[in-house]
Amino acid sequence: MAPASDDYPTWDIAERVLGAWYRRARESQFAHYTAASRYSIRSRLLGVPSVVLSAAAGTALFATLQKSSASPDLRLAVGLVSVLAALLSALQTFLGLGDLADKHRSTASMYGAIRREIEEYQALPPRSPDAVHAALSTVRKRLDEVAASAPNVPRRAWEKAQGSIAHTERPEGFRQTAS
Repeated sequence: MAPASDDYPTWDIAERVLGAWYRRARESQFAHYTAASRYSIRSRLLGVPSVVLSAAAGTALFATLQKSSASPDLRLAVGLVSVLAALLSALQTFLGLGDLADKHRSTASMYGAIRREIEEYQALPPRSPDAVHAALSTVRKRLDEVAASAPNVPRRAWEKAQGSIAHTERPEGFRQTAS
């Protein structure tokens, strides 16, 4: 339980700040998980056809090599499938969608850890003004570090994440402070 506000006005202010940081960490966590999901799907949409077309092209290539009388149309089709497979593979490598999904997932996880840290401070508030200041500094530094290394969230992913948490009036697990 937090100390009485008459004796300890610093915690009341800190709790409001932590509440705002909690909300931002929550929004960022949801946005990064949304982006990770979208990039994972896009990576699979490029990767699976690339593998299938590469296998088909390789198989067809060996079949046409064994038949010296393979039609020009068949050779052209095999060549086009090979080019398409190479193009999809190059796109997948160039875009790095799988790596981007992993970075967003990792960032979301870090924001989740910060949320739990804030919840811990709420459950067991610091007992002195110095401890309150130290707690705020610790959370602020962690938020700054995560934000500095985080990949950008695409606008549509951010908007989808906002929509998925908009139904809540306040962050879950964080009590409302008296105004």
